[in-house]
Amino acid sequence: MNEIERLSNENYLESFRVHARFQEPCEVKDRDGILLVAGASDFPGSYWNAAARTTLQVKPGALVKAAHAFFAPRRRMYSLSVIGNQDGDLEDYLRTHGYELRFEMPCLSLTQPLPSREVPDGLRVVTITEPKHTRDFVELSVEAYTQMRLPERHTRALFSKPVAMLADNITGFIVYRGEEALAGALVMMSGDGAGIYWVGTRPSAERMGLATLLTTLTANAAFSRGARVVTLQASKSGEPVYRRLGFEFYDNIRRYGPASLD
Repeated sequence: MNEIERLSNENYLESFRVHARFQEPCEVKDRDGILLVAGASDFPGSYWNAAARTTLQVKPGALVKAAHAFFAPRRRMYSLSVIGNQDGDLEDYLRTHGYELRFEMPCLSLTQPLPSREVPDGLRVVTITEPKHTRDFVELSVEAYTQMRLPERHTRALFSKPVAMLADNITGFIVYRGEEALAGALVMMSGDGAGIYWVGTRPSAERMGLATLLTTLTANAAFSRGARVVTLQASKSGEPVYRRLGFEFYDNIRRYGPASLD
């Protein structure tokens, strides 16, 4: 594993803790290299109900046993994250023991700032600095991600404590037309690494280049704060867009879930 991958993977794992702070209620168990999150809805996605190991010293069987002990009494299905290049033993264990592959995302990274882009006429970009901005971000994200088949209730649950977006290690931007929030994105710092999350555009503002604008803004904001690498996990459809900007593929993240809680 090279330094770019290490910093990128650390950011991805830190994003679990950050997203846990966005939710209320949320139960977190984070010790001995095992991170378990039971969030504000029963969605078995990686930020709502998740299990991950934060050090490779944790054996796959220990992680699975801890996850079952945590989620079974809560009657919650959940996701276990596998980072391709470092978690081969974990993936082998999950496949052997009947865990089902639920989702796969390409991981991309960037190591230098992007050329700046013009804001389209009639629009303005605002840095998220106050509670109103966080509420606007939630509303636009609900609409944007509904189009990506994420039900509204789960997005609202994930951002049930939106003021947590105002943390020092997070920078966010919203594109407005008048008082209407059209698109937004967040970038999260973790030491020398940074990760872009929740790039979303309302359907009424698609094909205006706002995702590209926001990706550029968040990446460059991270580099200005000292990041050595900026990473993101792309959708299959979004990967070509990010590659054209200059992001490079370095790995895949796959999410597995149990067939049942029995």
